[in-house]
Amino acid sequence: MINEHMSNERTFLSWIRTGIGIMVFGFVIVKFSLFVNQLPSTFFKDSNIPKNGLTIFIGISLVLTGAITILLSYCKYRQVHRLLQRGEYLYSTMLLTILTVVIFLMSIIIITYLIMAAYPFTFLEI
Repeated sequence: MINEHMSNERTFLSWIRTGIGIMVFGFVIVKFSLFVNQLPSTFFKDSNIPKNGLTIFIGISLVLTGAITILLSYCKYRQVHRLLQRGEYLYSTMLLTILTVVIFLMSIIIITYLIMAAYPFTFLEI
């Protein structure tokens, strides 16, 4: 019984690390966007760096996703703890599935944004 509780705690701590990692990635995106927007345009004479707030939105969304991951992981930890106490634990992948879908969608948004930033004329001409 003690091994199951320790395993539950290790899983919870892994989810916490995952949430923090997602939040750090979002923070880096926001900070990099603000840094690039503050650089003088003389550094980027021939480039077309977008000056919109989409990267800030993406970064904030990732920070929010990380925070929600931490909150949901705590709820899942408490639920599993109660079920282990009663001997009624059944394995579930709901949290994993939801997080995977959200991160995948955020990745598609980031990839689309990067492609549009690198080749802005391609999507307008087609």
